[in-house]
Amino acid sequence: MPIKNNQNFRLITNFLLLAVVISSLATNQIIIGKISSLVGAKKIFAFSWPNLPAASGNLSLAGDALQDSIKLVVSQGVPAIYGQELAVSFDAVQQSINVMKQFDPAYGPQKITLAGDDLQRYINVGLKISCEYCCGAKSIVFNNGQAACGCEHSQAMRGLLAYLITKHASEYSDDELLRELARWKGMFFPKQMIAKLSGQLSGQEFTPDTAALVLGIQLSNYGQGQNNPPLPSEIKDLPSMVGGC
Repeated sequence: MPIKNNQNFRLITNFLLLAVVISSLATNQIIIGKISSLVGAKKIFAFSWPNLPAASGNLSLAGDALQDSIKLVVSQGVPAIYGQELAVSFDAVQQSINVMKQFDPAYGPQKITLAGDDLQRYINVGLKISCEYCCGAKSIVFNNGQAACGCEHSQAMRGLLAYLITKHASEYSDDELLRELARWKGMFFPKQMIAKLSGQLSGQEFTPDTAALVLGIQLSNYGQGQNNPPLPSEIKDLPSMVGGC
């Protein structure tokens, strides 16, 4: 093929590639704009969320499964009871992970050792949650209380669970302990947890982690959804897991 034809071919190819890139960027901006409009965020790339209250019985729901899932999954500010004493915040997720994982009974440099009733509570709660979007374990602990996964998310959840059981045992029921872990899980995997809860509000069966997120909250009517989901402790089936670390 002549040199001139080669040059023309390259120019046409580059032009087509540029057109594809521009089209993709435009599509992404449209999608980002829709997400920003939905959640009220001004800085989507900075992971800025709307000014939402922490999940509680006072949360005002709109009756839309997706919008309400965002409100229920995304937490902001310093958690009550343990937030200030640990210096953790839902607005600083990675820094909070670094703090909470220190107490992990398996891997933490300041590991908390549990025994007796405390260990049994730890097992009961830990078997009901995992970080399935990161690892392939069915829960963050095994039946004997040993760590089922070594990823940072699991370490942080186990560390927080052990800390709350030893420092604030009387202030949390097992379901409330699970709710705290689920709130952090929502911040670890906001996109996935919003999609998961949205589907369950719309009619799918609740799993313990999502049931914990709606604990004590009067749900709206979502058509085929459940207005009164079971308590996390009433759900026997563990969440299904996908992927691996």
